[in-house]
Formats: sequence, structure tokens, C-alpha cells
Amino acid sequence: MSGRLDWKWIAIGVVIMIGLNIAAGIIAMLVMGAQLESAAAAEQLSLSGGQMLFLAVLNFLAFLIGGFIVGLQSSGKTIIEPGLSAAIAVLFALLISGNFSVFGLVAGGVVPFAAGVLGGWLGERRQGNA
Repeated sequence: MSGRLDWKWIAIGVVIMIGLNIAAGIIAMLVMGAQLESAAAAEQLSLSGGQMLFLAVLNFLAFLIGGFIVGLQSSGKTIIEPGLSAAIAVLFALLISGNFSVFGLVAGGVVPFAAGVLGGWLGERRQGNA
């Protein structure tokens, strides 16, 4: 990376990651729909350890795949950009849901950031730039 962030790929990454998270939500609804629909509010939702792990892996994969796509499709080395895209996508989700806080952004953005960077690195390796 030349030291400059590629804001075009950050923006594209945000769109990709939001789309992949919507797809992950649809998959979660298909797999766990009855249980998710029966809870009127998030506070009433009780999940088993396996179900929480499933949702965590699904979420991680959405950001990993998003990072991979950005790393694979972008020209040059674009490894940090997918991580920033993931963090910005988390920021948008928190703002839209009305649950924004700095702590929430940091706590909810670290794993997606790491998954995005890892995916970007894997995409760059696949492209032959890493």
C-alpha cells in the first residue's frame, strides 16, 4: 500500500458488506426464523450457545467475504480498506438501529474490522499482490 487510503474501495466495501450482512440476516431468518419471529424484542430473545456461535460465524463470514471481494477486485494493495469498510458498515448499522455509542462502535467494530482486513489480505494473496 502506498500510504494513501483508497476511499473508492472503502465506499465499495461498505456497500458490499452491508449487502452481505443483509444476506446473512436472511440466512439467519431461514435457519432460525420461528425463534427469531417469536421474540417481540431483542431482550426476549434467548439463544443457545450453538445458535449464538452460528450467528457470530455468519456475521464474521459476511465481513471476511466482503474483505476478500474488495482485496481481490481492487488494484494495488488494498488490505486496510476492507477493515475500514467493515467498521463503517457497523457504524451505519448502529446509527440506523438507534443504538450508536462510541463503546458500541469499538466493541462491535473490532471483530468486523479484523475480519475485513483478513479477507482483504486473502483477496490480495489470491490476486497475487500480497
